[in-house]
Amino acid sequence: MIEINDVNYTYRGTSKAALVGVNSIFEVGRIYAIVGPNGAGKSTLLRLLNGLIPHFYKGDFQGDVLVDGINTKEASVAELARHVGLVFQNPAHQIFSETVWQEVIFGPKNLEFPESKILEVGRWALEVTGLLSYKDAPPWTLSGGEMKKLTIASVISTKPKYIAFDEPTIGQDAWFKASFCELLHQLKNEGHGLIVVTHDINWLLDLKPDFVYLMSNGRIVASGNFDEVFVDIKLLRSVRIEPPLTLKLSKLLGRTEIMDPPEIADELSRRVRS
Repeated sequence: MIEINDVNYTYRGTSKAALVGVNSIFEVGRIYAIVGPNGAGKSTLLRLLNGLIPHFYKGDFQGDVLVDGINTKEASVAELARHVGLVFQNPAHQIFSETVWQEVIFGPKNLEFPESKILEVGRWALEVTGLLSYKDAPPWTLSGGEMKKLTIASVISTKPKYIAFDEPTIGQDAWFKASFCELLHQLKNEGHGLIVVTHDINWLLDLKPDFVYLMSNGRIVASGNFDEVFVDIKLLRSVRIEPPLTLKLSKLLGRTEIMDPPEIADELSRRVRS
């Protein structure tokens, strides 16, 4: 379990707090979504999980973050990386190897996986992200979307207990978004804890995370099961999130839950016929 307890944080050189009174829990076998407008503190929260805050990003840090009982103040980023993998929003901040294959097996090699396991997880990570055919290519020849896939592959190849993703669907096509949903649920079923920061609300409807944290101005302003948080149009608009069309149509049809597009079509057809 990852526990964030009463965390306040202000980056060095700034006066505005990036996080204010944050409390949250992340458990294995669940998918969490962290949602909010730009500047809400979502990426900053992710940096708490593997010790980038306070070890790399300096500032005024109050409170505690515990990763399976390990206080991140007392453990190195390298030690915490065995527990928490983080996929950055910008691939350029994460890619440094000469080939796609070298990039994806760097983590497993660094963690001293057996050679057979390195080959197994490396191939698997490239297959599930659709990059196997680029195995021998230099990463800088990839498109922006493909580089994002590579950062995902390089983190999931280490099979950490918890994996956090910062805006993983930016620049991705419909195929990847659908397959990434499947991958996250596969990892969930294998016992990983998944944390996803995203602005992609329509994709989130397909993902159907187990739990949502809604952030604004460095605070968690709402949390709960996905269907509890995302049926509140007034709440979403209060933090500058435009409710998805399916939610608006569901409300117009008098439903309290978010209907799937086929359900909406069936209901509209039924009403037209009647």
